Amino acid sequence: MRRVIGGLFTVLLLSGTVWAGGIVTNTNQSAEFIRLLNRNASTAPDAVYYNPAGIMRMADGLHLYVSNQTITQDRKVIAHFPALNRETFNGETSALLFPNVYAAYKTGKLAVSAGLMPIGGGGSAKYPHGLPSFELPVASLVGLPAGLVNPALQPYGVITGYSMDASFEGSSIYLGGQVNVSYALSDMLDLAVGARLVSAKNTYQGSLDNVVLNATNGQITGVIPNIEVDATQTGTGYTGIVGVNATPVEGLNIGVRYELLTKLQVTNDTKEDGTTALVEGGMFPDGAKTNADIPATLALGAAYQVFPRLKAHAGFTYFFNKDANWDGLQKYVNNGSEYGLGLEYNAAGNLWLSAGVLQSKLGAKDSYQSDLNYALDANSIGGGAAYQFDSGLAVSVGVLHSFYLQGQNAESIPSLKQEYEKSATVISAGIRYALP
Repeated sequence: MRRVIGGLFTVLLLSGTVWAGGIVTNTNQSAEFIRLLNRNASTAPDAVYYNPAGIMRMADGLHLYVSNQTITQDRKVIAHFPALNRETFNGETSALLFPNVYAAYKTGKLAVSAGLMPIGGGGSAKYPHGLPSFELPVASLVGLPAGLVNPALQPYGVITGYSMDASFEGSSIYLGGQVNVSYALSDMLDLAVGARLVSAKNTYQGSLDNVVLNATNGQITGVIPNIEVDATQTGTGYTGIVGVNATPVEGLNIGVRYELLTKLQVTNDTKEDGTTALVEGGMFPDGAKTNADIPATLALGAAYQVFPRLKAHAGFTYFFNKDANWDGLQKYVNNGSEYGLGLEYNAAGNLWLSAGVLQSKLGAKDSYQSDLNYALDANSIGGGAAYQFDSGLAVSVGVLHSFYLQGQNAESIPSLKQEYEKSATVISAGIRYALP
């Protein structure tokens, strides 16, 4: 039971990404990303995040950008323990608002920029029937003599089944505020340094109520107490960022970004912790701290003007998961990566059409996966369009779908084996405006 309720606090903490990126980090940080899936060599306003040095390739003046993504994920856990009341547990993660705001001002060889983004989390998860691990301690009693649970229950005979109410709802947002300074060393080489402040907030509400054990000689109530959890975790972290942008030949732009490890520790603010009925002091002491670092990241990108109307984009991002402190969970992961290709075509005048593909390998081993905390590799496709008005205003739209590979846990007992499935769809829109 300790692991069951303990999972309520970890389900979103380390599986915080809403869609793209690593186990923790979101890299879907603009509508342009959704329609191309490769922005690490950006020289548009979303370069504030993707390629800070690439801001020097923009025209002089003030550049403003805002976008939003609406994200839905369907989740499914398939459990094979025969005594569970159901085999499939469905959940949904949603983020109706996932905004990105960027501003950059460039003059001559110098530029300053700032951005606000959900660098991790950004959504809410709902499991109306709980998860297998919520029910497993109860389901494990099926087939046992009631007297083994409590000697006073011996007259009830053998436990034949159970009923219970279990639910979980949580939300997670790691909001990042970033500032950069960029400088043009030459016509071919630009540098940038930046810093990001991350403010994390996770909320959890879970319950395990009305447990009734069915036995051969009647029903048993009150053996397992009702459990309610209502808690919030908050924390703050900082990281540094360095970037390089190069244009070695005409038509080719190369971007490099490195983000240092973000040391992050979240603190419990617990309003209700029903686990005190099971464990002295409860599982979630008010004021207790949990390590939730954001791994260091290396991002490489290239954009090449293949033909006057066609531009190709490529990107690679690497996440140093094993160097993060996740209170021991980092032992069960490898470093992660994502890489892909995108094409942008000038269809007519100021209209551009685009499409891209991306493969994400999060690095989670089977020993990391559980119904409370799983991270799946994915293949994604995206597409969209952008239109540039003569007034300096530009709009863009994009849509993508992610096909996640099925995952499984490392449970050696076949009856405790689980499979994990997920799918995601993202719809995005962005507006940018340039002032000379």
